[in-house]
Amino acid sequence: MMSQLNWYASSIGKKLVMAATGLFLIAFLAVHLGLNATIFTDNNGVLFDRVAELLRSSWWLHLLELGVFFSLLLHIGQGIWLTVQNRSHRPIAYAVNVSSGFDPGRSMGLLGGIILVFLTLHLYQFWLPHTLGWDAERSLSQLIRLTFEQWWMVAIYIAGCGAVAAHLWHGWWSAAITFGWDDKLMRWWRPIGITCALGLPLGLALIPICLFVGR
Repeated sequence: MMSQLNWYASSIGKKLVMAATGLFLIAFLAVHLGLNATIFTDNNGVLFDRVAELLRSSWWLHLLELGVFFSLLLHIGQGIWLTVQNRSHRPIAYAVNVSSGFDPGRSMGLLGGIILVFLTLHLYQFWLPHTLGWDAERSLSQLIRLTFEQWWMVAIYIAGCGAVAAHLWHGWWSAAITFGWDDKLMRWWRPIGITCALGLPLGLALIPICLFVGR
């Protein structure tokens, strides 16, 4: 038991937990995108609302939600822990900035903070009203369409998805390094990584854009 705790507290243990929870959250994003895309089916959001109602009434899906929240909290906690640990090992910052452009690897803390604010807004706007029944007069699809009639709300979601893309871009390759995958594995890992890092955030951003344009 003590050896397991020592492994968990080690740097490699934290990185493995970060990589595993990150991959799980990426899988959740893919499912989330697929479910959200049903709002464009030719039935005025009926299918989307049926899926949303199923998610709200199914106890085992609520257990899955708890797993997602737990993974998210663990991912955030390990990220903060690793950042503090790395800074404590290097109390003096580098004197020379080796890169003049934006580097997601050096900005993971900032990106994580932006994503956390974005996620909190997303949960407050859609998940809480739907789960707790705050807005009984509107269906979830109606609430979403009404929200994205405002251009500034669409802009916030585009910015949030951009932060997610940058975070995934660095996190995906970090996971590959952490798991120690060789060149053979990277041959199929690379296109999957590019698709997830860019395709998932782009797909999520297109939903509010299309709803705004087609309002």
